Amino acid sequence: MELELRFFATFREAAGGKTVVREFPDGSDVGDVLRALEDEYDGMDGRLIVDGELAPQINVLKNGREVLHLQGLDTDLADGDRLSVFPPVAGGTTGTDAVDSEEPASEPPAERGWVRREVAYRGISRRLAAHYLENLGGELVGTDDPAEATRVDGDGWRATLSARKVTAAASIRLTEVTVSFAGEEGVLEELLPKFERKAMRAGG
Repeated sequence: MELELRFFATFREAAGGKTVVREFPDGSDVGDVLRALEDEYDGMDGRLIVDGELAPQINVLKNGREVLHLQGLDTDLADGDRLSVFPPVAGGTTGTDAVDSEEPASEPPAERGWVRREVAYRGISRRLAAHYLENLGGELVGTDDPAEATRVDGDGWRATLSARKVTAAASIRLTEVTVSFAGEEGVLEELLPKFERKAMRAGG
């Protein structure tokens, strides 16, 4: 069977690219693929599976769904599936808005030292916001449909999306999309202006 493998951050460097399409024996599961990757790439050896379990703090997504919420390493794979592998990410700078503890579930999970930013735009949909984040290198989490997306993860950043109806004037009501970001400060400094330009053009 043929699988699409997507790598992020240091794993991308180890694999020599973001996307690799390769064949695996029919009936392979996530554990089989990760063990093959550890054997093939020095930069992944011992970093994907630890003591027979998925290594702590790494995220592996099957078609946008975290395998920890499926059957973990025993998650079945089929021809055409997409497997995304995120290494532990830490860094950024500490400051008044740096993350040192758990945050409410409505905000994206963050690594220690990451910072948070939040932006809101009227006149665009959550689907469009998720699509823009995909175009900027993000991966939908929990769904393949941008219209249903509430979380997008990228290299050194994560974002959650929410939408609500607001009154703009008199009886005019618009959708307002709020995007909460967590990430390395330098990464967000590059990402947010790009996202904002797309959102502002769409929102008129």
